[in-house]
Amino acid sequence: CKKYLTEAIKRVEAMFGELPKKTMPMPDGDHPEIDVSAPLDDENHRKYQMLIGMLNWIVCLGRLDIAFATSSLSRFTACPRKGHLDRVLRIFGYLRKYNNKRIVVDSRNPILVGGKDAMELDFTEIFREQYPDAVEEIDRNVPKPLVDEIEITAFVDSDHAHDKVTRRSITGLLILVGRTPVYFISKRQGAIETSTYGAEFCAMRTAVEEVQSVRYMLCCLGVRVRYASVILGDNKGVIQNCTISDSLLKKKHVAIAYHKTIESAAAEIVHPIKIDGNSNFADILTKAVTGKTFWRLYGK
Repeated sequence: CKKYLTEAIKRVEAMFGELPKKTMPMPDGDHPEIDVSAPLDDENHRKYQMLIGMLNWIVCLGRLDIAFATSSLSRFTACPRKGHLDRVLRIFGYLRKYNNKRIVVDSRNPILVGGKDAMELDFTEIFREQYPDAVEEIDRNVPKPLVDEIEITAFVDSDHAHDKVTRRSITGLLILVGRTPVYFISKRQGAIETSTYGAEFCAMRTAVEEVQSVRYMLCCLGVRVRYASVILGDNKGVIQNCTISDSLLKKKHVAIAYHKTIESAAAEIVHPIKIDGNSNFADILTKAVTGKTFWRLYGK
């Protein structure tokens, strides 16, 4: 990643001059969708598209710290403005300052402080009446496990009505195997949610589906997968609520997200736990946070 990043920065500086170093990929509370600066000409339009392609590749290489900023600016490739180009160059200025970030592979179990009571909840018993036959489907063709179980932990969050133009919410998800980040996303939700509860449940459904994918991947690699994977979120109503109001159930996609989450908990596929919002690492994948919050969650 560092080699590609170094070459990318050299190429950008050859086109736009020396990039000023930045301590944040995006300033706190930035909303590029409400930018009203002049549209770019054809030449800068092509450059903008090239820069976004480079940033998307850098994110794929593991730089989750710029995932939200890149996702926010990628939607403007059809008709970018001067302010959007300035924001993209700011991201490269941030990458120039912090060009040596990397993912450390660590198979040790994550450090969880507190939450003993939440971990001991038996969702199979709690939801037995609703989902008496809930069970995880295991492919019979997966190889015999030869590696001891490695804990899977997911952090999920959403920013309700984040987009000031369309009012779509943002889903942020970070999945760890042991202490190693293996999957992360930052993307707009497909439907407009009228409540934080609905937005959080749609994000939770995404988390459940991706955790199932990671569990299946580990099974195919010969890793033992037996216990429920912990999903950490900061919305208590979504994590612990066993009932749902009729008004929300009338929204089909929210009801599906609810039942998908609860059934997976009953089948011991996932184990949702409420955490404090200040400890949710997925927060940096849903919005432009303050520098203090960014570095507390991402770490220097």
